[in-house]
Amino acid sequence: MFADGLVHLLASINKSYRCTTITSPLAAIRLVDGGEKFDLIISDLIMDSLNGIAFIKALRTRGVKAPILIVSGISTAPPVEEALRLGAQGFLPKSSSSEMLAEALDTILAGDIYLPPQLWSAYTDSERSPENKCDTGGTELSQRQLEVLQLVSQGFSNREIAGALNVSENTVKTHVKRLFKQLNVNTRAACVRMAQSMGHI
Repeated sequence: MFADGLVHLLASINKSYRCTTITSPLAAIRLVDGGEKFDLIISDLIMDSLNGIAFIKALRTRGVKAPILIVSGISTAPPVEEALRLGAQGFLPKSSSSEMLAEALDTILAGDIYLPPQLWSAYTDSERSPENKCDTGGTELSQRQLEVLQLVSQGFSNREIAGALNVSENTVKTHVKRLFKQLNVNTRAACVRMAQSMGHI
């Protein structure tokens, strides 16, 4: 029932999306083993035959490179850190709005990680978070982060960047916040200077 509702919601977000509903994670693995390719995989966290964490492991072990978005209705703290460490690109509560789902899809399909704000705070505050372990001398930035950085260096506002990249303003704010964190700066000017010194722009 949830999967059917999600398919309709995805179609309302973008009519070009083509969705395949698969009844179980084991059925999905069989399709992958048979050579089926996907641009994006959306999986529940709690499933009968295999949970979402084990499903991510199984897909990555098979060399599946498609981004994976985990959705969950659990009320306890979700295993965000473990899911991202194993190769998921995003985590979204089932109670999220269609706008938040659209933002998650924009972010993940652009090659970045998506978490709603409340989960970002918990994740980036974790001592084991990769963002808290990064060495500013060798910081890896995604293609979308580099695009945002280039526009920031040209003086674009968040709203103008959102329009230029065809994403939501909230997505841009998330990118800028992550850039500040990764480059260890607190202002846009300092962000640009640091990026220039590191050869990113």
